[in-house]
Amino acid sequence: MKQIIDTVLIFASFVLAYYFRFHVLLFITPGSIPIFAQYFRVLIFVTLIWLAIFNLIGLYKHKKFTALIDELALLFLGVTIATLALVGLLFLYHEFWFSRLVIVNVWWIALAIMGGARLLAAAIRRHLRLKGFDCRKLLILGAGEMGQLLALKVSLNKSLGYRVVGFLDDDQVKQGEKYYDIPVLGEIAKIKEILARQEVGEVIFASAKFAPEKVLDIITECERFGVEFKLIPGILELIATRLDTDQLAGIPLLTVSEIKLQGFNALIKRIVDIVGSIIGLIILTPFFLLIALLIKLTSPGPIFFNQERIGLDGKTFKMFKFRSMIKEAEERFEEIKSLSEVAGHLFKIKNDPRITPLGRFMRHWSIDELPQLFNVLIGDMSLVGPRPPLPREVKNYSSWHAKRLRVRPGITGPWQVAGRSLLPFDDMVRLDIYYIENWSLWLDLKILLQTIPVVLFGFGAY
Repeated sequence: MKQIIDTVLIFASFVLAYYFRFHVLLFITPGSIPIFAQYFRVLIFVTLIWLAIFNLIGLYKHKKFTALIDELALLFLGVTIATLALVGLLFLYHEFWFSRLVIVNVWWIALAIMGGARLLAAAIRRHLRLKGFDCRKLLILGAGEMGQLLALKVSLNKSLGYRVVGFLDDDQVKQGEKYYDIPVLGEIAKIKEILARQEVGEVIFASAKFAPEKVLDIITECERFGVEFKLIPGILELIATRLDTDQLAGIPLLTVSEIKLQGFNALIKRIVDIVGSIIGLIILTPFFLLIALLIKLTSPGPIFFNQERIGLDGKTFKMFKFRSMIKEAEERFEEIKSLSEVAGHLFKIKNDPRITPLGRFMRHWSIDELPQLFNVLIGDMSLVGPRPPLPREVKNYSSWHAKRLRVRPGITGPWQVAGRSLLPFDDMVRLDIYYIENWSLWLDLKILLQTIPVVLFGFGAY
């Protein structure tokens, strides 16, 4: 279906580019205005080239995209490559006559039309899903913390297009229970019966406690019934992108290569951090002055709160924040540390009595985090990376938790866009490890863009 729509849109883009060149850009007078019939004969060939390029880069792979932004980025790449291909044809094949200005105009027109069409389709799809249409039934295997968190996030965000029908779990304590009004339907063995009744369209394994044989058996059943199967990766699966095959004395081996954030990649990321932090500080300086004034007027104490955090390779640094708590906040920590509402080594409570009214507002909108741009500029932090932990948190780390200290901590990161304060600590670390193992500039940009709606809607913030 997408190919048919894109065929029409590509053709429309060239028609509009022709009209724009020869009827709007009149100040650039061509030697002669070719009749449209000349273009029409070529357009069929050009459209096929564009569609072939789109298909080669994976634009029509349904399961390729996890977010609209990924598809739009690939569309940008596809249109750019297709446009450059036409330019190449002009130089290599002189009988292929085409106006260069038409090609230049078709680049931005095609991006606007085809990108707009995808945005419109996404908006319509989102609206339908919010009304309960176009939703896939989801079965979650494992009703532990990760399974419950997944169910909660899917239930809260109906635009994802899923409706959780229930959990399956072998834990006898969980049988008959409900989590967020979603029932535990029985043990894992019941999945064959559920699949046979075609009650679900997708199955997600949300636990690493199941034996590999059982996982393979369930995958086989899902394939037999045409049900999509996904699993939340464990630690070993997260490093799969760095595994290379090798052999020693005829015995096959898997070699784990270095993480991507080394050498040239680390240099590029640092340059982006410096440029981004400078631009951010210049733009936000007037706002910083306003917030500083409000802090001074509303509560006694300093404007900034400088807290010791652990950064790259376990080194300590002073992290800058706007003060959101009373002056004696650190001294009162022992009184309330038992009230933490987050599992693991973090301390988080929704109604911390130490937070000032202005501080609560700043935290909701993440304004208190903005001075960390200074940390980014001086090299203690990055724009994107794992959350910088406190020394008392690091003392309780397991050995695999320390993996998140291999890169600079960030102002935002995968934990920010995936749930913020709602995430259990171990799951937050898994997200950080995934980020480290799969780093790219595009991933950084995507996380920065995804942070904007998370902050605006305050999901999981406290």
